[in-house]
Amino acid sequence: MLLDISSTFYQWIRGGLIVLFVYHIIFYAQNKDKIHKFYSGYLFCLTVYLLRDIFEHQSVQYCYQYISFSIQYIGYVFFIYFCRELTKSKKRFPKLDYGVLLLSRTLILFSIVLIIIEFFYGYEAQKMAVAYSLPIATLFAFYVFYLLSKIKTAQVLYLLLGSILFLVFANISSLKMIKGDQYLINLPVHRMFYYFVGAIIQSTFFAILIGTHFRKILEKKREVEINLLKQSNQISQLKIIALKNQMNPHFLFNSLNSINNFVIQNKIDEASNFITKFSFLIRKVLDVTNENAISLTKELEILSIYVKLEQMRLKKGFEFNVLINKNIDSSKLKVVPLFLQPFIENAIWHGLQLEEKEKKISLEITAVKNHIKVLITDNGIGIKKSKSIKNKQMHIKESYGINIVKERMELMYGNKIQIQIKDLLDEGKNGTKVSLTFPKTDL
Repeated sequence: MLLDISSTFYQWIRGGLIVLFVYHIIFYAQNKDKIHKFYSGYLFCLTVYLLRDIFEHQSVQYCYQYISFSIQYIGYVFFIYFCRELTKSKKRFPKLDYGVLLLSRTLILFSIVLIIIEFFYGYEAQKMAVAYSLPIATLFAFYVFYLLSKIKTAQVLYLLLGSILFLVFANISSLKMIKGDQYLINLPVHRMFYYFVGAIIQSTFFAILIGTHFRKILEKKREVEINLLKQSNQISQLKIIALKNQMNPHFLFNSLNSINNFVIQNKIDEASNFITKFSFLIRKVLDVTNENAISLTKELEILSIYVKLEQMRLKKGFEFNVLINKNIDSSKLKVVPLFLQPFIENAIWHGLQLEEKEKKISLEITAVKNHIKVLITDNGIGIKKSKSIKNKQMHIKESYGINIVKERMELMYGNKIQIQIKDLLDEGKNGTKVSLTFPKTDL
């Protein structure tokens, strides 16, 4: 039975590999996970190669003479990318990773060369080229395995075991194909038996490996969800704080939704980064809760964290530039807590959000005699276009936020403040300019 390449034993292995390929390609289509993408590509090439002997038609066999070796090398390229993604070698071993990328490109080039050799010199010449390349490829593979062995994780252990065993068995089959069935090991089996056994052993180890990998992802996801719950438990208190300091409470809820979306999409690093910045912002807001005035330095520090969070939330982000006049001592200048945030928020979500080109916001603070002048400029769609797109209720909320800032500033400075909002379309430009002027007062 094992001498017949079309027997049940070999068919079961082929069928198993096809099922694995379908499973991983469906999983990739649903989750867009690169590990499944590269592994399904590898399984596809491996399966195509192993299906060769079930086709008896002469034209199919003729086509396989061209692709049978090349498809294996293409499969190795997918395998390399699978290993890179799994071990994060780009971060851990940048120099090795660069060398591995060069190897993958070399394999692609070599697979093309093999087809050219077949076209001009025939199948035997192609086999000879593969025979000479095998020792070099094997030595390089074992060198990579040696470097990977320094990563002491269960994932790398399964990766190494599966890869080394498959490499050994695959080389036995390749040598028998080149040297003859009696070479090396003389058992009553087809020469491809060793390749099939190596493939099923490797697939078993990799199934355990991928399972371990996603178990760790789920554990990280649960940690993020626990942090999210902790943040959610504080939402009532945060809302009070936000209202007291006139920070839009919608921002807080939207931030938590952004964290939740990162978790759902398995973007663990982004979720963790967002939570860190979000928590830091909360602490800063807590610091100024009971203060009627803070320094401009502290105000800009809080604003900077807020902007970074919004840059993560807004598609393609935006550029934010701050320019402060040299004759302003920001550590001593007295300002209303969070007076800039509503204007920046309006610029982002009513100006930049609907803009497709490069997005920018500039904040310029200058001293004019005994007054401070603040200019906030964006290159968004402008007031008129925004009003034509957004509903009326949205603009009522927008004006309400600005009016609150004005009232709070009037409590500190009296009637000596000015707030002007101008659509730059009137000047033939895109965007909005906000001008705030208030008396210069030191802490």
